[in-house]
This record gives sequence, C-alpha cells and structure tokens, in this order.
Amino acid sequence: MSILCQLRKEQLFTSSEMEVVNYIVTHPKTAVKATIRELAELTYSSPSTIGRVCKKVGVEGFTELKIKLATELDRLVVESKNADVNIPVGPEDRVEDFPRIFFNLHYQALSDAYHTVDIKVLKNVADVLYRADAVYVLGSQQSLVLAMDFLCKTAKLGLPFFNPLMNNGFNNNLYKKRRCKRPAALLVSQYADSRRINRWIGELKSMKSDICLITANQDSPNINRVHYAVIVDSEEAVTGKLGNFASRTKLSYVLDMLYMILFMKDYEENLENMKSWTRERERPEW
Repeated sequence: MSILCQLRKEQLFTSSEMEVVNYIVTHPKTAVKATIRELAELTYSSPSTIGRVCKKVGVEGFTELKIKLATELDRLVVESKNADVNIPVGPEDRVEDFPRIFFNLHYQALSDAYHTVDIKVLKNVADVLYRADAVYVLGSQQSLVLAMDFLCKTAKLGLPFFNPLMNNGFNNNLYKKRRCKRPAALLVSQYADSRRINRWIGELKSMKSDICLITANQDSPNINRVHYAVIVDSEEAVTGKLGNFASRTKLSYVLDMLYMILFMKDYEENLENMKSWTRERERPEW
C-alpha cells in the first residue's frame, strides 16, 4: 500500500502525530524536501514524533519515508489530489469531467502497481508455470474475467494451461488424463479470502500442485498457504464502492507482464508461431 494511503488511516496515529500526518498529506512536495528538524518546526512537533509516524507506516526513518513518498508524487502531476478508488465521482462532477477523472484513477492505480510489484516473485511464478505439465488457471466472479483473458493469451504459446471448471472440475479433467507429474495453478483473486478460494487451495494441495496467487489483498490469509503470491494492494473497500476500477487495472497490469515473461522464454518460436497463425487467418476459406 502506498505511503499516502497509509497516512490517511487516522486510527493509527495519536493527535500529536496527526499534526505531522496532515502536513505531509497536504504538502507532500514540501515534506520531501524538508529535513526532519524542518518538518518538526513546520508541524510544531518533534523529531521523535516524526520517527513514530514513520514506524507506523512501515519505514525505518524519515529518509526512507521521503524516498517512498517521492516515488508516489509522479502521479500527482495529473491532478493535485489522489482519486478516490471507491467513489471516483461526486455529485458536482459533470460527464465532461469523466475522461480526466478516470484517466487519473487508472494512472494512479498503474503508478501504485509499478512502484510496488515484486518482479522477482513474478519471474518465479512464470518459472513455475512454464515448467509445469498442466496449469490450472482459476478465478472467481470478476477475477474470472481477468483469468480467462490471461488463458486466451497464453493459448498462443502452446502451453498446457486450462480452466478445470470447463472440464467438470478437479476430479474429472486433464489432470487425471495426463497423469501430470508436475501440476501447477494460477489463482487470480481480488480478495483471496472466499470459501471457494480456500477450497481450491485445499484441493490443489492434495494434488501436490505448485500454487501461485495474484491478489489485490495484502491481508489475505491465503497468502501463506501458496508457494508464491504477487500482491498489488488496491486500497479498495470491500463494500461501499462503485466498482473494482483500481484492482482491475492493477491485476491486469500484473497478468500482462506475466504473459510477456512467458512469451520471452521462447521468443523466436512464439513470434514465428504467431506469424504463421496470422498468415493462416489471412487465407480465404474457399
């Protein structure tokens, strides 16, 4: 989760700490340029108070906070404030404002994902999926759309990826027909805490499958139950939101990168296969 979003969690801070927090949120560019003593003077606080704020947002000190805050300020070029990921439009907004509002919303989501995604973990996920002789690609509800889009793209690579729900579930599908020695699974889930996800992970574990999870919920209890987890916190509320705008953008961003990592493993072969497929499509059917 971004530093600015963590600073907005008022329940984390005391009243004296909130003086520091409010100043940083309101004047982030000034805070980035200030020393810890200068910020203490500006907020009528002390360096020790600023140090406690830093600890509560998960950084070691003020220098690290400034570095992380600076990486987030690029998205503020578009608009002087963060877009509300839960309710991005207000009653005063006009339809003519929507292009700007949603550009800023998706730009903000991509900026967050860019600065937080762990590319090393994503490469490990790609390695697991590439080595497997059968890969379950799973998602539920809105995440299923993203999972199926990924499945359609990877079909071009000739990899043994499939959705078991299209083959009558785990107990009657390609897994038994192939007698796979190295099965794997990719789970795409915004919250990754539903009973369905819990059941899938249990079933996959019983099949000794390597399990990879892509989620927008850093607090999911299932993160510790899988082999690899790629986390891009969406900062969206579970309820009271107009849609999964930010999480959809972030999860799509990660899945697109995963697809390209897989594509690069056999780049020349995949490129030639795609050219051949295109030439076949261009031929008349008579």
